[in-house]
Amino acid sequence: MLKSIEEFLYYILEYVAPRRFNFALVKNLNEDDISQLPRADAVVGMDWIHPIFKYKDYRVKAIIWELKYRQNTLPLEHIGKIIYEEILPLIYDISLFNESAEFLLIPVPITNQRRSERGYNQSEYIAKTVLENDLEHCLLYTPQWLQKTRETPRQSHSESKEDRIKNLIGSFEADPRVENKYIILIDDVVTTGSTLREVRKTLMEAGTKEVYAFTIAH
Repeated sequence: MLKSIEEFLYYILEYVAPRRFNFALVKNLNEDDISQLPRADAVVGMDWIHPIFKYKDYRVKAIIWELKYRQNTLPLEHIGKIIYEEILPLIYDISLFNESAEFLLIPVPITNQRRSERGYNQSEYIAKTVLENDLEHCLLYTPQWLQKTRETPRQSHSESKEDRIKNLIGSFEADPRVENKYIILIDDVVTTGSTLREVRKTLMEAGTKEVYAFTIAH
């Protein structure tokens, strides 16, 4: 059931004129609005993934739509800060027991073909705004150390969870320099977790100590 007239109007306008309405909605979100968005539930069976906001909320959907399809990064100034504040306690906890721990910040990559089609990778925009808040220089930004080497069908078009997993097998490649590092992955949305799970598998096979993922929504 829709919670308000505002939410009802959103769904009507999003159907009739999504580009214009989503832009106006996202443009008017301030820091307080974003900080009060409903928090996401945990990803079942994958406690190493840390989503921030609930994707079903109409404002979160608008943020993701604008970022993914319109290259609108306006809300990321505030979202990057929120994600960094979620990452920092993890860094402190690990460093308490491993003073020499090194942390890499890596956006989930796309293929060169997809980058050519879209012109950008939205996960890189998110990661860079996270990095802007890292005044203590805890994170090393190394997007080039993880590559997507094979194009796969878009996950939303896959027929089943099993299909999604099969599509992704062997599609990522990690640089050997990730060995003995702690990896912080950044992505926009996690749904089933299939992509993040395959990325984590690739990194762990390359010798990474541990992998944690942070996403805007779930």
